[in-house]
Amino acid sequence: MSFHNYYEDLTPDEADFILDIYEVVDRMVYNGEPVTLVGLGYRLGVKPQELSDYLPTIIQILNKVEREYEI
Repeated sequence: MSFHNYYEDLTPDEADFILDIYEVVDRMVYNGEPVTLVGLGYRLGVKPQELSDYLPTIIQILNKVEREYEI
């Protein structure tokens, strides 16, 4: 599945949540911590199961952040 042509309408709350995910993933990678759904859920204050819908987005964010830090 290609994400390059993927489009979905987001509510402002969903967009803010994705930005929160980005910030947490960035901090975790910067600090050398493993990025897991459990760790993200703990830091974001949500259950890891609730993050499963965002898994493709989390993977994209993680790949981008890792490239930025050249891991």
